[in-house]
Amino acid sequence: MEKWEQIHRVLQLYDQLRNGETINKSEAATRLAVSMRTIQRDISNIQEHLANSFSGQTVEYDAIKKGYVLTESTIKGMPAKVVLIIAKILLESRALNAKEMKWVIDSLLTYSKRGDEKSIYTAIVGNELLHYRPLQHNQPLIELVWNIAESIQKKRFIDIIYERMDHQQKQHIAKPVAILFSEYYFYLIAFIKDSEHPSPIIFRLDRIRSFKQLDEKFSFAEKDRLEEGILRQRIQFMYTGTLVRLQFKFRGVTVTPVLDRFPNGKIIKTIDDGWLVEVEVYGTAGCMMWLLSQGDKVEVIYPVDLREHMKQLIENMLYRYKEA
Repeated sequence: MEKWEQIHRVLQLYDQLRNGETINKSEAATRLAVSMRTIQRDISNIQEHLANSFSGQTVEYDAIKKGYVLTESTIKGMPAKVVLIIAKILLESRALNAKEMKWVIDSLLTYSKRGDEKSIYTAIVGNELLHYRPLQHNQPLIELVWNIAESIQKKRFIDIIYERMDHQQKQHIAKPVAILFSEYYFYLIAFIKDSEHPSPIIFRLDRIRSFKQLDEKFSFAEKDRLEEGILRQRIQFMYTGTLVRLQFKFRGVTVTPVLDRFPNGKIIKTIDDGWLVEVEVYGTAGCMMWLLSQGDKVEVIYPVDLREHMKQLIENMLYRYKEA
């Protein structure tokens, strides 16, 4: 009964705010026969709900009116053309299942400030939503991304059960340090608690079968803190490993695709038919996927063992074609 009374009270307060009324804690406490602390908690619940619903609204204290009022956030009124760009990027990512993608796209529309532009947005995005095809895993992710982000911000260990590609499940107590998005998927970068291996582990979020934030906190020395921006530059296709300095010759029409793929890349020198490029990556497995995709435009120079490995892979590929 007490729970239903709380829900009814919060809805009453919310209706007042939506009607443009001001909520004075003392008056509301007297009228609803509860303490001022209870009213404050109810207002906090409304504030949290609005923040999580992307409504563009918030509840703030107005010193002149001596009470709480419902206000529009500064993001409200975003031009529809900006909203369209965000929506197009989201749809192309295919990062969310159909239900969550529609919710996010609809939420974006509430930020548009021009009614005549909304019709253009609705026509273009509506057609893409109609033909939208999510990824095969079809898992809801928004809540999980938020919960992990909260754990990172609070520096709390997490307890997860992770399902590998072979469908084997394993429990991990981990120190979450970053969330990245790459090639359709969200990834968690984390360190396993009490592990002998100092390198971070990468978990694909849609394979996390259970998640729990623990009370135990962790700390990072400043020198050990991982910067998400640096991780993005050095991790290719979400493969990790030790930091490697890689040099290769690129003989394409332009070097732009190389520098787009490797934001930390440097042109060491210009050669007769291309460029000698140096990049830093974590491990070589991920970057090899890109290097091989470039065919004869790429020639690995350093490290030597990677050059030999590339040669062996290419010979194996040639052998398979000769078999046919």
